[in-house]
Amino acid sequence: MISLAEVLRRHWPAYEQKFGVRLLPSHRRAVKAILSCRTPALGGQLFRCECGKEHYAYHSCNHRACPQCGHADATEWLNRQRRRLLPVPYYLVTFTVPAQLRKTVRSQQKILYALLLQESAAALSDLAHKDFGAQIGLLAVLQTWTRDLRYHPHVHCVVPAGGLSADALRWVRPKNCDYFLPQAALALRFRTRLKQALQQNHPEVFRLIATVAWSLDWVADVQPVGSGEPALKYLAAYVYRTAFSTERILSDDGHHVTFSYRDRKTRDPGTVRLVPEAFLHRFLQHVLPKGFQRVRSFGWLSAAAKAKWERILALLDWKRPALVATAPRPPPHCPTCKKPMQLVGQLPRAPPFWHRPRLQAVLPK
Repeated sequence: MISLAEVLRRHWPAYEQKFGVRLLPSHRRAVKAILSCRTPALGGQLFRCECGKEHYAYHSCNHRACPQCGHADATEWLNRQRRRLLPVPYYLVTFTVPAQLRKTVRSQQKILYALLLQESAAALSDLAHKDFGAQIGLLAVLQTWTRDLRYHPHVHCVVPAGGLSADALRWVRPKNCDYFLPQAALALRFRTRLKQALQQNHPEVFRLIATVAWSLDWVADVQPVGSGEPALKYLAAYVYRTAFSTERILSDDGHHVTFSYRDRKTRDPGTVRLVPEAFLHRFLQHVLPKGFQRVRSFGWLSAAAKAKWERILALLDWKRPALVATAPRPPPHCPTCKKPMQLVGQLPRAPPFWHRPRLQAVLPK
């Protein structure tokens, strides 16, 4: 198996030399993190077994573009969100922008990513208030990729089917228990709100978008997801992790990088074969701007609406499940005798040109 870090070590120098100052700082930071992840550059720990074997465990970079990182954070996030699931039906609503906007979205990420999240949530709130008179809460997640790593920005929203009445005295459900909100109306409202937000607050960005984009039919897909947990499990894979996993890389012969994917509709396996430059471009275009928050809560699910959240718990007569404590990570097992190994030392971060790691003994308490 070839790791993403190996592909970067082979091809990043040529890519960096070609594009130079045009490379985004976020892309440089991502590559630097991936290349140093679980290497002596980040330091680590030394474990020793009673049989005499030693094991070095180097620290992770914890960058969200790194395929080796994020699993523990995603699991913790999923457990937190599970505790906030109400005893009501849930829907997964996905908002997609047309292809005519994608180039502008990619070049104006800080502005448009935030607006995609904000206006998709506002479109849902507007129609829920109009359709069944409720103040709703929702969780929104930005995703930018398809399974073959093409650029396809869209927003997933996990929404409970119901909300607070205007006077906050009742829990209000949709008029039809088998129906949430009309897809066509949601798409139209999302398009209208995004257009108005750009015209009013970012006219320079609005002028970059082809006029035809605003006359097209946009897409909002509404799907029931039962208790909401299936949608959370699906999204957890993307909240703290990258668009790409290392095991998908099939080969790198120096001229082409080949990776696997699975078709979203047919579920059939497929492969993509790209020259290294095209592969790096396809991967790096999904690196988010520094500090950008991909996951956001709106309405009474936001941190600022604690009083409304407590009111909803009372109206539904529902208590949050107890928080399950995360078990401490066990020490590694010896590859020879399979017994647990003991931590005996700490390895500091290496300087830019390191030679031998300095071992810091773990002092007894």
